[in-house]
Amino acid sequence: MSVVNRGDPYVLEVSATVAAVMKRLGHSNPYRLVWQSQVGPSAWMGMQTSEALKGLAHIGRKRVVLVPIAFTSDHIETLYELDLEYLKEAKEHGMEAYRAESLNDSPVFIRALADIVTEHLQDCKAGKGPVSNQMVLRCPGCKNATCGEQKEWFARGG
Repeated sequence: MSVVNRGDPYVLEVSATVAAVMKRLGHSNPYRLVWQSQVGPSAWMGMQTSEALKGLAHIGRKRVVLVPIAFTSDHIETLYELDLEYLKEAKEHGMEAYRAESLNDSPVFIRALADIVTEHLQDCKAGKGPVSNQMVLRCPGCKNATCGEQKEWFARGG
C-alpha cells in the first residue's frame, strides 16, 4: 500500500478497467472490486477476496463469479488462490463460485495485442516517441532510485 500512497496508479487503473467493463456490459450484474494476494502484515488495497466472500455469504448471496481482471493469463494467483483457495472458501460458506476464464492465448486477445503493438510502432515512426507520456511519469512520492533510472531510460528512447 505504501507504493500506492506514493502515487502509483495501479489501483486507479484497475478501478477504471472495472468501470469500463461494467459500463460496456450495461451494469447488468452487481459487482465489487476486491483484492487478493496480500503478503505479510502491511496494509493492502481494499477488501480482500476472502473477506468479501464471507461478507457476501453473510448477506445471503448464493452465487459469485470471480473475475481476475488485472491478470491476462493464468498463473499462481489464478490457478491456486482463485481456483483452489477461494472457490473452496466460497463452498464452505454455502456459495456456488466460479472463476471467469483468463484471456491466455485467445485469438481475439492476441489480435488486440498485435494491433496495439502495430499502432505503437507506427506512432514511433511518426515521431510520437517510444513510450507514452504516462510511462515516463514518476509517482509523485517515488523514492526508488532504480525506478527513476528506468523512467529516464524510457524517456531517452530506451
